[in-house]
Amino acid sequence: MPTDRHPAVHIYTLSRLVHSPAAGWEKQIAKIEAGRVKAYTVVVPAREDGFEKVFLGEDRWYQVRIHPSMISQLKHVAVYRTAPVSAITHYAPIRSIEPWHNTGKMVINFAEPAKEIGPLKLTKNGRVKHLQGLRYTKFDRLKSATSLDEAF
Repeated sequence: MPTDRHPAVHIYTLSRLVHSPAAGWEKQIAKIEAGRVKAYTVVVPAREDGFEKVFLGEDRWYQVRIHPSMISQLKHVAVYRTAPVSAITHYAPIRSIEPWHNTGKMVINFAEPAKEIGPLKLTKNGRVKHLQGLRYTKFDRLKSATSLDEAF
């Protein structure tokens, strides 16, 4: 019998309730999992010199701060080139994501050279502004977009 002196009894009772078939927790988890996006594209901002030298020249992008839970879900990387271009112009499939020199950041290695897309530019009075940090989107959404607003 639960009492204030024995909080463990409350936890046990709650645990039995949550994990009972009547609670339907399996269905709730399946519903959440079905609604989640499983494959993401990470869009990284780049200045022109880094874009040419690293994104196109080395087929990778480094010093990217990615949450560990996202790493397994990333399948593509795309680049948003800052001013004067101000557009997403290239993407590449990801071969691997590895730690970058004990910095807490990652390096994204491409499976093949980057391909052109778009350009997906800013829309006047659009909801998406200049990208200053990385963003995530669905690859299909990125491929079918005609502007940054449609990409995100």
